[in-house]
Amino acid sequence: MRPQSLTLSLLLVLSVCIASGCTTRARGGGGGGGDDTIDEGGNDVDTDGDGLTDEEEDALGTDANNVDTDGDGYSDGDEAENDADPTDAEDGIFEGGFPYNPNIDDCTATSFSGSASVGSQLPCVDFETQFDEGYNLWNLRDSAQYLVIDNSAVWCGPCNMMAGWLDGANNDFISEAGNPLREAVWEGHIRWITALYEDAGGSPADSDDVWNWYSEYPTENVLVVGDGGQDMIGWIAPPGIPSLSLVDLETMELLIVDDTNGVLNTLLSSI
Repeated sequence: MRPQSLTLSLLLVLSVCIASGCTTRARGGGGGGGDDTIDEGGNDVDTDGDGLTDEEEDALGTDANNVDTDGDGYSDGDEAENDADPTDAEDGIFEGGFPYNPNIDDCTATSFSGSASVGSQLPCVDFETQFDEGYNLWNLRDSAQYLVIDNSAVWCGPCNMMAGWLDGANNDFISEAGNPLREAVWEGHIRWITALYEDAGGSPADSDDVWNWYSEYPTENVLVVGDGGQDMIGWIAPPGIPSLSLVDLETMELLIVDDTNGVLNTLLSSI
């Protein structure tokens, strides 16, 4: 194209842009140009909606088109917020891959006051898990439909039999009809907490008791927590153990209080 024709073409493009309000963006290096990490409104772009801008993802080495770069079940933004490595599947927010709820501050019940009843809301309190880390129960909200609270003690024979069944043993403690229930727990479709309140001698359970229980029954997706202060067992106040209660994980309210058969039948009918 001759220089005169090129000049006329550029003037034509410029006049169209002025009329329509268009903008141009340079490609490659060199002076001027735009930034793909900024949208038309001048805001930082978060392509995958994980809470990290594309620029931040580039700095962290995460994938701006993948909410969970390392595939560990936690979003890149949540991991970065909690000092976990979003590029390392072995470095999650919680050991064991337990759920994380970024909206935990929505909880208003902060203590086990009074006695539990149907409709009572599970308090947002921390318990020490089998991995010796604090875990707020409201992290479980909306991670499944139901949560089973299993009040147990190390000295309790039937509690050990239930834990063995949950871990995969066919010990006749629960019939084969219950096997789909434990499989749902393994897969995370139903959440389960075993709260140990006493050790083998009847003293308050401590972190060693929690770890030893987990070592004996290392069931996938089961939280084993220490209730040495007897907060959970005192709130539910069962006449005997093992005691199962059922929580709706949408509302975080108790649906069934201390009714082992009722809990099992409800869960079996829902899966």
